[in-house]
Amino acid sequence: MTSLRRLLEQGRTIASKILSPRVRNALKVIWMALVTVFVVRYMMRNWDSIVETVNSFSFLVLVGTVGVTIAGKIVISVHSQLITKVNGRTFTFRESFWMYSASDLVKYIPGGLWNALARVRLYTNMGMSATASTKSFALEKYWMVVGALATGALALTPQGLRGLGFADGTAVVLGVRIAVFLLWVFLTWAGGRLTGQPIVPLAIIRSVSEQIVMAMFFGLGVWIPLEAVNAEVSPLIAIGAFSIGRGLGYLAVFAPAGIGVREVATLWAIGGTSTTSQVIGIALAVNRVMTFVADLGSFGLSFIMKPRRSSTP
Repeated sequence: MTSLRRLLEQGRTIASKILSPRVRNALKVIWMALVTVFVVRYMMRNWDSIVETVNSFSFLVLVGTVGVTIAGKIVISVHSQLITKVNGRTFTFRESFWMYSASDLVKYIPGGLWNALARVRLYTNMGMSATASTKSFALEKYWMVVGALATGALALTPQGLRGLGFADGTAVVLGVRIAVFLLWVFLTWAGGRLTGQPIVPLAIIRSVSEQIVMAMFFGLGVWIPLEAVNAEVSPLIAIGAFSIGRGLGYLAVFAPAGIGVREVATLWAIGGTSTTSQVIGIALAVNRVMTFVADLGSFGLSFIMKPRRSSTP
């Protein structure tokens, strides 16, 4: 593990030099300008069909999308409880839900680091050391990226094999999924070990299980609007595709809240013909808007549940 830590430290040092604050800010401005130009241009060219598609979404569809997204955020809050416990601090669900929801909302603020700074500050305000707070947030993001990409790969295995020109027989699919799952477990363990704390098997089982549940809720948040426009995308494909998009969105430090990257990656993973790409794109745009509504809803709920005193170790 020492050599692994040294390698990761070297990678972090190189990345920090390449992606300096000035470079990151410039990339964010460029990316948001490109996204804005693309969206405006697309809306001007397809306004009538967009309006027709949007009008097909009922109030129930929108509420359902927000509901399952908030459910996914609740699972993340439970997951953050596990991570802070690994780093030596036990919080109640009420405390974890407040800290996650309050810090998650600032991910839309330009700069890219506000989400991390807010969470670390909330952790320290609740009695965690600065080192443990930083490690907890870093481990959460690491497990979220690995979990999102792994659940996406597991769900999309047959489709991915066909795309690469390989056979998609039952035995091959099962073998690939077992390999992906074992790699996922190893990476979960390795990431946990980097905190310097012992990672018991139960913590790994909990992390993997909770990642699967949150992937299901977030994926349903995409499938519901897709089903409303008759895109003929199965729930499993929607869950897998959105998991891939979500994982790559986490990695895109130049895109606030993964905007643009998440949608493009999800659309690519779903596939489909040119005729279905438009309605899928609109459904993903609706999901993005409803995700923001869910962020506000989660913050409102967490504000009501906001703890009045610090947790005890």
